[in-house]
Amino acid sequence: MKKILIIIAALIITNNSFSQGHQTEFEKKGTELVNTASSKIRAYKSLKIDFTYEMENKTMEINEKMSGVIFSQGQKYYMEVGDNVFISDGTTIWNYIDDLEEVQISNAADAEGGLTPTAILNDFEEHFKATFIKQETYKGKKVDIIDLVPKVSQAFYKYRIALDAKDQMIVYSIAYDRHGGTFTYNLNNVQINPTIPAGKFVFDKNKFPDAFINDLR
Repeated sequence: MKKILIIIAALIITNNSFSQGHQTEFEKKGTELVNTASSKIRAYKSLKIDFTYEMENKTMEINEKMSGVIFSQGQKYYMEVGDNVFISDGTTIWNYIDDLEEVQISNAADAEGGLTPTAILNDFEEHFKATFIKQETYKGKKVDIIDLVPKVSQAFYKYRIALDAKDQMIVYSIAYDRHGGTFTYNLNNVQINPTIPAGKFVFDKNKFPDAFINDLR
């Protein structure tokens, strides 16, 4: 489960300012597409996304699938992945890890990114180089395939995202690690600007009465 958390956190993106050095035609197109998608998502007041998450490593014979749902509103989010729960009110983060029966509390300001399937689109340019790969048909829709490569070496050497060619919504994202592992989010259903209860982004310890509280602040 710790590995999954690292992966989810790594699928989170980082900040919106690209170096203005020379770019190829494919790099320019990739950057423009991701910028457009990112701007659209930031403009939404709220989102609800149903998704599936898969971790696979054929060499190690690992294949793990989970379904999840996320509600997001600005910097706030509530996400369930399997039996795990991740909550942030924009200031504090609460991660409930079912395998450990533990709630980990941290400051949102100290986090490297947000735990959302679309976070790869948030402020990507400071840390990643985008390259347009191709346009293809995926499950009956045209999608633009873009690779994001970290500018500084990290555990994941590449992220591949597919954007709907019509509305630039992310369709799937894949993270590739250096040990042959892939970590995939498929977005199955996206609701734009749903009404979300005010208390959704507040941690209620009464829902986890037996969990150990690990305050990392």
